[in-house]
Parts: sequence; structure tokens; C-alpha cells
Amino acid sequence: MRPHKKPVNSMPSDFLSKFAEEVALNANGPIVDIACGYGRNASLISSFGPPVLCVDNDKAALAFIDGLDINQVRENKLLPTLELDLANSPWPFKEGSCGAIINIHFLTAKLLDNMLNSLKIGGYLLIETIGGNGLNYRELLPQGYIKGKLAESFDFRFYKEKKVGPSESDASSVKLLALRRK
Repeated sequence: MRPHKKPVNSMPSDFLSKFAEEVALNANGPIVDIACGYGRNASLISSFGPPVLCVDNDKAALAFIDGLDINQVRENKLLPTLELDLANSPWPFKEGSCGAIINIHFLTAKLLDNMLNSLKIGGYLLIETIGGNGLNYRELLPQGYIKGKLAESFDFRFYKEKKVGPSESDASSVKLLALRRK
């Protein structure tokens, strides 16, 4: 996994912004931002009160989060950090241990499986894949893959999938908010 470039725009994802308050106020356990980068999305969720564990492999990005003033709002840190190589390290979250998982712009099949296993019943899953611009469509999962993985155990509050890349590609970008039902 390559280090993140510090975002020029520190605004959270527009997609996440639509659902941040709902997730923050209704998650029935710890909230985790997977591949958090510089914490722009976790900061928004924590602004509603709950702490959000920020997970990434980039030490500089995590150090930036550790220095944010928002961490001083409560006695306990609102944005604790965990350095983790999401592609190669063992997954640290136990089965059914997370109340919400946020994943913006970094998703693999293995990571999806790990996240699904870690969500509690009633837990929120919010995913926004990369958009498929330029050649990055090659990093995306095939059309229907994510929905197929979630269909049996999740209720979708929002789901949008769009085919991207050249016509011979099977890649798709996805935005979704789902709740685990079983």
C-alpha cells in the first residue's frame, strides 16, 4: 500500500457526509475508519460525539491525525490511531466487534471479507470505492461482486454501482450504506 498524499481538500467525502450523523449516533459499538488517510472522514463522524478508530499504514497521516485539536475535545481521544498494513498484516478486529466500518477509496476482496466478519448485527458498513478514473479502474472489484457478498446478510440503505473502465473491463465503482442483519 502506498503512502497517501496529504489531501488538497480536507473536506470529507460528500457521500459520507449524507450519512455521517446517522452512523455516528446509531452505531452499536466501536466505529472504525479503514484506510483513513489524514482523517477527514473520521473527523466528521467524531464531530457528532463518538470516537472513531483511524486505521492506516501511513505513519505521517496518522501523526497528522494525532496532532489534530479535535483530540483535545474530550478526556479520551476522539480519533485514536492504529498503524496497520491493510494488505498484508493480520486483521486485528474480532468477529462481531465493530458497530460501524467506514471505508473510502481503498478496498480489496480480502479487506471486504474481514470487514464483514467484524461487524456486529445492526452494524453499519459504508463503502465508497475509487471512481475508476484513468487506469485506477484496474484496482476495482468486478461488477456485482460487492452486492453479491452483502446480499444475504445486509440490508441496503443506499446502493449505487457504476461500470467503469474500457468496455472489456468488468470493474465497477460502488457507493453503499448497509446494515448487518445476520
